Amino acid sequence: MPSINRALLALTLAIAYVATASSAVRAAESAQADWSLSADQELRYSSWSGTRGFPAGGSTSPGAGAQLYAPLTIQATGQPLDDTKVELLAKGGSVWSRQSTPGLSGTLATTTDTVVSGTATYLGIPGIQPFIAMNLNLPTGTTALYGITANARMDPDIVDLATFGEGLNMGPTIGVNIPIGDALILTFGSGYTWRGGYRMEALLDPTAPEQATTLVGPGRIATQSASLGYQQANLTLLASASYAHETTTYLDHVASYVLGDRYTISGTVGYAWTPWSSTAFTATWTNAEKNRVLDPDLMAVVPESFRSNSAVYRYRLEQSFTRDNWTVAPMVNYMRRDQNAYNPVTQQFIPAKTRIGTGASAQYAISEGMSLKASAEHFWINENLTELTPDLRVRGWIAMFGGSMKF
Repeated sequence: MPSINRALLALTLAIAYVATASSAVRAAESAQADWSLSADQELRYSSWSGTRGFPAGGSTSPGAGAQLYAPLTIQATGQPLDDTKVELLAKGGSVWSRQSTPGLSGTLATTTDTVVSGTATYLGIPGIQPFIAMNLNLPTGTTALYGITANARMDPDIVDLATFGEGLNMGPTIGVNIPIGDALILTFGSGYTWRGGYRMEALLDPTAPEQATTLVGPGRIATQSASLGYQQANLTLLASASYAHETTTYLDHVASYVLGDRYTISGTVGYAWTPWSSTAFTATWTNAEKNRVLDPDLMAVVPESFRSNSAVYRYRLEQSFTRDNWTVAPMVNYMRRDQNAYNPVTQQFIPAKTRIGTGASAQYAISEGMSLKASAEHFWINENLTELTPDLRVRGWIAMFGGSMKF
């Protein structure tokens, strides 16, 4: 598997240097450390098998696939000024992905894109905390998959990564936190993402010795969001909503499609029964309106005749138990995608399905600021492409092992 990309390592060292330097300077003035640095490394493995491969229409043979994903996250948090909080984050990694379905086999090993973000929050105004953030996607992954390598892209409802890279993206966000008493906080944010171009493999002749590529000029995204957090005694409530509007995407400089407006609503309820036992339930709903697609006759982008997007419902119930240095949490989750969908960005057909998963996670605190974690989940998926096709079944496992350290 490729090593973590150089851009992430360089950024990690830069963050560590800034955090260390700032802490050293401030330590001369105060005994309280103003910066903390944390690192989190995971190794995630997904494996599945089913009555068909992906996409199901590409083969009549039983399908199978696996993916190994190793994300690394570095985060620094501090207060360089008494009334200003700064949060810096960098995330990157590497991935190995393989589908072994006859006729749809393909393997890819690559680094992933590197995500870098920074947030500055001003704490000097009583009752209101304005913030500004910048998110960057650095194109250190792979976008064009030639020949059978493209078959390494698999169902996003099964594996962690369905795609392996895009262009240089820049997304500033402004917002405000509004604390209301000691138990309630409201957050409002508004963001806009400029997305750089990148090349994907063309579908004209994937067997050609020199396969052509398509220049993708992705649409820009405007996002509005709101969230509410409440904590009182043993009860915790979290709720959030967001709306995203996207502009036209160009393929080889030709206006080709506009993704439909997207909505997301989620909520979490948590309750601590005892100091060593708690329950959390999370529900999420996402939906997208009709896309606009290119009409070759009119040479214009018009609303599609039927909605090629789907609504997705997700529910997760988790019960955690803590004893000494151990925390163990059995869980069950459920997902339903209400209709077949097609993602023109990744050129993937995503079938309607129901997914049920059950498993558990465990965490062991080695010392203050250092811990190991692991989880395992078994899932069952049922799909039905059309009323005329038989139900398709997928079974699989997701396992994770990792550790974190805080300095």
